[in-house]
Amino acid sequence: MRNKWSDGVTKGMDRLGELVYRSRLIGSEPKLCVWGGGNTSTKQLEHDLRSRGRIILRVKGSGSDLKAARPQDFSPLDLESVIPAFKRKAMTDEEMVEYLASCLTQTGAPRPSIEALLHAFVPYADIDHTHADAILSVTNNADGRRLARRLFGGELIWVPYVKPGFLLAKLVGTQVRRFPNAKGAILENHGLITWGECSKESYSRTIEMVTRAEEFFKSRARRHKALGGPATRSLAPAAREEFLLKMLPDIRRSLSRRRPVVLTFHANAAILEFVNSRRGAESSQAGPATPDHMLRTKRVPLFIRPPGGDPRRLTAPLLTRQIEAAAQRHLRYYQKFRKAGMEMLDPYPRVILIPGVGMITSGKDRREAGIVAEIYEHSIAVQRSVSLVSRYRSLPLAKAFEVEYWPLELYKLSLSPPEKALARHVAFVTGAAGAIGRAISERLRAEGAHVVVSDMDSKKVGAFVTELNRDGGRPEVLGIVMDVTSEKSVREALRKIVLHFGGIDIVVSNAGVAHISPIDELELKDWEKSMAVNATGHFLVAREALRFMRKQEMGGNIIFITTKNVLSPGKDFGAYSISKSAEAQLCRMVAIENGEFGIRANMVNPDGVFEGSGLWNERVRRDRARSYGIRAGRLEEFYKNRNLLKIRVTAQDVANAVLFLASDQSAKTSGCILTVDGGLKEAFPR
Repeated sequence: MRNKWSDGVTKGMDRLGELVYRSRLIGSEPKLCVWGGGNTSTKQLEHDLRSRGRIILRVKGSGSDLKAARPQDFSPLDLESVIPAFKRKAMTDEEMVEYLASCLTQTGAPRPSIEALLHAFVPYADIDHTHADAILSVTNNADGRRLARRLFGGELIWVPYVKPGFLLAKLVGTQVRRFPNAKGAILENHGLITWGECSKESYSRTIEMVTRAEEFFKSRARRHKALGGPATRSLAPAAREEFLLKMLPDIRRSLSRRRPVVLTFHANAAILEFVNSRRGAESSQAGPATPDHMLRTKRVPLFIRPPGGDPRRLTAPLLTRQIEAAAQRHLRYYQKFRKAGMEMLDPYPRVILIPGVGMITSGKDRREAGIVAEIYEHSIAVQRSVSLVSRYRSLPLAKAFEVEYWPLELYKLSLSPPEKALARHVAFVTGAAGAIGRAISERLRAEGAHVVVSDMDSKKVGAFVTELNRDGGRPEVLGIVMDVTSEKSVREALRKIVLHFGGIDIVVSNAGVAHISPIDELELKDWEKSMAVNATGHFLVAREALRFMRKQEMGGNIIFITTKNVLSPGKDFGAYSISKSAEAQLCRMVAIENGEFGIRANMVNPDGVFEGSGLWNERVRRDRARSYGIRAGRLEEFYKNRNLLKIRVTAQDVANAVLFLASDQSAKTSGCILTVDGGLKEAFPR
């Protein structure tokens, strides 16, 4: 592992600046620190408002991420107030939290890390605690203690496993005083701690120790076969895709028993080697490589066992039974170790490993599912390295439960903001490059949905996706170029959505075209185009979505953007009015045929949305104005004045109506027309 410290970068920095710099170096190295894991600290002289000097321990706050560390992410603790706790013989978690809170020097500072006392009790200025893959391959090895002695001699203190908190801090602090020449400590089933009198020294020791372990396992890999070698062959990419399309709806339904989840799929070389190996299944059930992993991945993944080891023989019912069996195992595990006042966490696995296929992970959104995958890939790397030396070993069940249901760890999850109305849902918007489609996409995403936007113009789709994803604080947006009139294009789009997110929940069928002409002058090609886009296009999108929604058995919601012309057709607007009326009848049929599956279908009837609309191009405006016998420049004013409220209808108004129909606020509504037209009495639904 390369030492990335730069004296040029840190020149002139104070200790807190160096702490932030060092933390980012550690957090940005995937093999050194998993997402949200690890902690760092420094001790420095600071002065209060009365110019009184005191030593302040700056330690990472709970729930923050090292690779994005900022000065305000480090909790300031008065070291003189913290140190007396070292003399105590015991301290409960609740007492520790209260004690540390009383030692904070700033109001509003983040809650100190679980390891804060450890950083205080080690009498060095700078301390790093990491979970490097190579080190975990030592700590989770049946021969770990012997191997640690071989690799590090007396430079690292071996500390038997103790749950993080006061007792571990006390033990490490005591051992450091017994072995003052040590450069750090290796924590059984947990990770590495290094220290020094400055940031550079602590960081450099981390890199030095990890590099030693890495080089050892690399040398073993040249002479030994990892994980017992292969037992299964991977499916070809096309066969794997068909497998996923068949299984993902069932998997998502099973994992969403409590709350909906989003799925991600991963099949790089390391994952395939693991799932196809002789020893992968057994090794995976031993437990996590470090307690920090368990918060995201749960104690163990589900390792699917196909009949005869052949994934092609797996059926959806068989796979579902194995998922349910895993949930039952968690229930028994919970019942065996639970204490009064506890509530069982979601019992369903977050990681599913399938021989010949790869790894499926779940989360409340795609980002979280991706974090789960990233963390479990570290577990795979650790188990692979251990297999080159000995047997992989993790925490005993009782100790694993103690961590998995530990309030201080679960507290990190409570730091997430409340979920929005459409969180955990996947929404598909067609015709998204136009004004109405853009507004709908933005509104659904603002309410927490994963949004898939589609249109025929690849440049517009790409630009819109880039624009939306620039705001990284919201769920990821996927863009697809699609022609609603092409059966193949629509089918491929729905397949991409399911493969990307694991399923689909909401469809906003919005794509449309308008043609102005009296019936006697209407060209056949214009009639056919109107029917193809405004009727057949909605049919193809709804049909493909329904196939996945029915299989998924999680309900669903299809919203058709129709028009006021369905109820009140306009002169010279025959092709548009008739084709959109077919769309409306399609909506009614979808509602009738799919209610028993919990799938709702509703319509939004807008009128005259001009701003930014591709539908109302200059030609359509000119032709429509001619139909009404007015100048083209007065068309918008004409539409405004003909409704009862005398107001303009905007794309945002339509988006708000769509949100209502997409959300649980309309949970008992299906087959409905919601008008967004300012009040047109001739277009009242009846």
